[in-house]
Amino acid sequence: MSCHQWTVESFGVQWSCRRSEEFSVASNTPRPTKAERREAARVKAQALREEQERRERRAKITRRVLIGAGAVVAVGGATGLVVASQMKKSDLPTGTIAEGKANTPGVPEIVLSDGAWTYGKDSGLLGGQGVAIGSVTEGAAVLDVFFDYSCPHCAEFDSLHTDEISKLLDNGEATLVLHPCKILGQDWTDLAMNAMGLVIDKDPDNALAFHNAVFEEYLSIAQKQDPSRLTVETLVAVGEKAGVSGEVTTQFKDTITSRAYDAWTKLGTETFQNLGFKGTPTILVRGEQIDLTQVGAADSLTKLINK
Repeated sequence: MSCHQWTVESFGVQWSCRRSEEFSVASNTPRPTKAERREAARVKAQALREEQERRERRAKITRRVLIGAGAVVAVGGATGLVVASQMKKSDLPTGTIAEGKANTPGVPEIVLSDGAWTYGKDSGLLGGQGVAIGSVTEGAAVLDVFFDYSCPHCAEFDSLHTDEISKLLDNGEATLVLHPCKILGQDWTDLAMNAMGLVIDKDPDNALAFHNAVFEEYLSIAQKQDPSRLTVETLVAVGEKAGVSGEVTTQFKDTITSRAYDAWTKLGTETFQNLGFKGTPTILVRGEQIDLTQVGAADSLTKLINK
């Protein structure tokens, strides 16, 4: 018997085979056991549940932004619910990416002089088609994202726009500039920044995936109000899930305990404060600050960049 067609269904794989007149030799491929089929179905179901949860979170974020359009919140403290205040255009950066690296002890090697790091098309990677850390896409719009890892709104923004930003980078439509800072005074920011610094230095190819995964985890923690998960062990698990090398995640504890990248946190925070921003996330497209009510849909950044 030779299988000529198969389709993926919701909780497993279903296939149909047509009998062959020439069939004479039994297949050497062992049939999966009942336990193996059950485990495969469980793994598939778990993946589908996680994907559905991500969709539901994004839908909730979109509804929350639309319902709260025009509102400005400045709470801070333990909740970390801060929305960027509006500023005059004359106070804003021009969208020009900082020149030169920080070259400072305690700051990742690839990080720029203002504490930011970039993603764009690397002309030498995959014939200019690959997106790489530390690269800039010439002629593309600059998308600046100022964030605090302890800011739930930053986590919401990241969850809503991760896929969209990935497409913008892949299509060469934008250069992403990530600006970390610590404005909410939360210990989680220190943990995340030190872990991220190590990943950028030791496993840079997985840094963006780790960045997104940290926010995904924090959003879950905030929604479930479970601060017990704000630990080094959680970051290790997040790193492993994001594909960070085990050789790197095993160094998280020592790196965080020694506060190896605190200088980076300080540099990014000083940049944020010197620019006069008041809350996170602060989003700029081509140097112009974007009202957060304009980015409440999963395709809103694309529309802003291409308008």
